[in-house]
Amino acid sequence: MTRWGRGTKNVFYTTKAGKIAHDSVRALVVDDYFYKTTTLSDMDIKVIQSFSRQSPDHLHQQHMSYLNDFLKMQYLEGIYRKSGTQDQKTEQYLHAAKCNILENLHASHEEKALPVLAALADKNLDVLQEKQHMIEFMMFFGHQISRTKTFRDGVLQAQPRSTPLEIEVADAMAHAWWFLSYMFGMSIGFSLYASRHQDRHALLVNDTRVPFITSDHPVVNVHSCVSETKFAAPEHADFYYPISPNVAYIICNSQRFMPGRNDVDEATVLELNTKLAAQSMTHIIGDSENAILPFKQYIGRRYKKIPRSVHSLN
Repeated sequence: MTRWGRGTKNVFYTTKAGKIAHDSVRALVVDDYFYKTTTLSDMDIKVIQSFSRQSPDHLHQQHMSYLNDFLKMQYLEGIYRKSGTQDQKTEQYLHAAKCNILENLHASHEEKALPVLAALADKNLDVLQEKQHMIEFMMFFGHQISRTKTFRDGVLQAQPRSTPLEIEVADAMAHAWWFLSYMFGMSIGFSLYASRHQDRHALLVNDTRVPFITSDHPVVNVHSCVSETKFAAPEHADFYYPISPNVAYIICNSQRFMPGRNDVDEATVLELNTKLAAQSMTHIIGDSENAILPFKQYIGRRYKKIPRSVHSLN
């Protein structure tokens, strides 16, 4: 988001109260303990394993390797709790580990993607000719989709709750979401990498007077098939990701953009900004107040059209 800071760390963004603020990106889109791990029950583990088995075998094995690492830490904490002792340093370590371990994994993906993002922001697509750069960027891209509150709420709201078993599964998903979201990000990233020769990867260059904006849900599906009235798996995906006010990346199932560089007109920028705002939850971010003001009315529009009963899960 610092690319919207005009050389500083301060950006313009909409607040929960619907106002426009100008502040550091560090204070933005922060939710304490959003990535904090929880103790996984047997049902939580079964649900995780069930979803993971739908992935290719090598990816399933990778998921289970990560899961086993978390379960080892859970097992050691269990031994400590049963001992009846209480050590301040151990308590601090356990708390820090629960809060930071997943955040650190995301930070690692971001760090690996930074050289790619810098090159793309400079309109250099050649950086993705290197296989490792493409792998790291697609992994980062997948997690940009799955790690947000918007994605979490959309998936959890779509879960059926008509029978006791469905309720148990949905509750397990909510409780284990911290792991599921990371696992889903891995799977999405791999899928995007595996289909890179079938999809159209394009760099959108914006030299119009209207800059790109970004949001608290930075990757959105802008394909025309996406419903604005219900949470349902769309048939197609055009995943749009703004990188700066002047550059965005899009992975298309459609043939809307040509592979490589595409110079976009103002009408296209307005459309993309509107769709991004409509799929945001609270915050849209820009490099000026005027950049986000026209799109403030669209924030969360997709969620305002869903039934009231669904909102109760937020």
